Amino acid sequence: MTSLIRKLVIGAFAASTVGAAIVSPLAASAATPPAAAIGQPQTKGAEEMNLAVSDDGYQVMHDVRSARFALFNGDTEQASQLVKQAQQGLAATRKDEKALGSNSKADPNLISIDGQLVLGSDYVPTVEKTAHLTAGKSHLGRGEHTKAIEQLRLAETDIGYTRILMPLNETGKAIQAAADDIANKQYYEANLALKQAEDALSVETVVLVEGPRTTQTVAPQAKAPAAAPTVSN
Repeated sequence: MTSLIRKLVIGAFAASTVGAAIVSPLAASAATPPAAAIGQPQTKGAEEMNLAVSDDGYQVMHDVRSARFALFNGDTEQASQLVKQAQQGLAATRKDEKALGSNSKADPNLISIDGQLVLGSDYVPTVEKTAHLTAGKSHLGRGEHTKAIEQLRLAETDIGYTRILMPLNETGKAIQAAADDIANKQYYEANLALKQAEDALSVETVVLVEGPRTTQTVAPQAKAPAAAPTVSN
């Protein structure tokens, strides 16, 4: 199951990975980092980018975080059940064809599990711009990328898309290690294995729209008057 451009909700499971990389979500009053923080424009057109996110992948990380809480509280049975759910969810995530490879390198091992739009630091909200941003976000939510980009360009600012990426292979190994540790009643080691799954998350921001660039024109300098010819007697 996949969705596009949903509201980014980052729990404690991603806080250590994301840190300062996550910025304000799309909103009229959003203050976001300068364009340099958004990164360089991608060679692929924004309309062709894969912006899908995996709901199953998101649930995997939710189960991982919940299992760590259960271990902390001494509820090892609940932790074991949550780890099993995470394994089942990861299997479903691997079949999510729309979201697989949803990263700038099209790496099939990386899958986006959440994301949000971010605005350039030069954005000055107006009623019209806010309306275009809202419309663009709605189009993205329906997978209508071309229409979305048309609306987002009218906001006249740099607009990027920040997403959380989960590595499938590394996550699978960490969750399996946690399951084995719980089965062997090595709960401290199980918690560390689940932490490895969380630490493997990464954040990527791609450019969707570049705002207009103002160019300063330099007035041509006036030529110095030609020197008067020397008159010789």
